[in-house]
Amino acid sequence: MHVCYRCGLCRPPREPYLTCPECNALNDPERGQFGQCYKCGATLPPRQLPTPVHCRQVDAMCANPCGKAEKQPREASTGKCIYHTPITL
Repeated sequence: MHVCYRCGLCRPPREPYLTCPECNALNDPERGQFGQCYKCGATLPPRQLPTPVHCRQVDAMCANPCGKAEKQPREASTGKCIYHTPITL
């Protein structure tokens, strides 16, 4: 079964790859490749982090929202979200 995680409707979308301005290598920020290029060491452009939203499923702020954050929760699932990412300071 194919599971999509790019659109963010079923789970939070992945952070986009950062392209190195020097060697055009793709750097994956989720693997910790966001400060310098893993291939040539050049400085990478800034990360594109999602905007935190108030999730209606768990009634709290979520740092990496999925498509369910704006939907009205069902009575049985109130307070539950396996993808909830709390905001840490």
